[in-house]
Amino acid sequence: MNSFSYSINKALDESLQDPSVLLCGQLVRHDHSALTNGLHLKYPAQVITYPVSENLMNSSAMGLSLAGKRPIMLHERFDFAIVGMDALVNHIPIWRKKCGIKLPLVMMVVVGHGKGQGPQQNKDFTEWFREMDGWSVYEPREPEQAYWQLKHAVFGDSPVMYVIHRELY
Repeated sequence: MNSFSYSINKALDESLQDPSVLLCGQLVRHDHSALTNGLHLKYPAQVITYPVSENLMNSSAMGLSLAGKRPIMLHERFDFAIVGMDALVNHIPIWRKKCGIKLPLVMMVVVGHGKGQGPQQNKDFTEWFREMDGWSVYEPREPEQAYWQLKHAVFGDSPVMYVIHRELY
């Protein structure tokens, strides 16, 4: 049986075989929690490291999607993604309904306790996004489910909040 992290890494690896798919985030070139192991070496032009700027990260995911790419934006903690809330609430979820266009993007967010996290860095905002029109929420609990849900999210046509629970690694 494959591990949760391995299943996500495998789905990312297979997805990046499509040149329109981009893996973005702050630690994606540093093998974040085994989720991104080796991917920056295999797909150097498609794995993009960002500075600490969540507003930029979330807004650029939308812009990349509008330009024909399929971005996967990895936020190390769900709390950090929320710092860029304007794009998550006021822009990303409305494009499909407002303009009738496809907006394929994945916000991959990590929830949970673990090494390197402070008490303020373990909040789970999943229910907010379940209630928000315009977002699909995937919250896998098993390795096989993590693999298939991520593949579906990447190659779908609408925004997906892909929630990873750190304790399942």
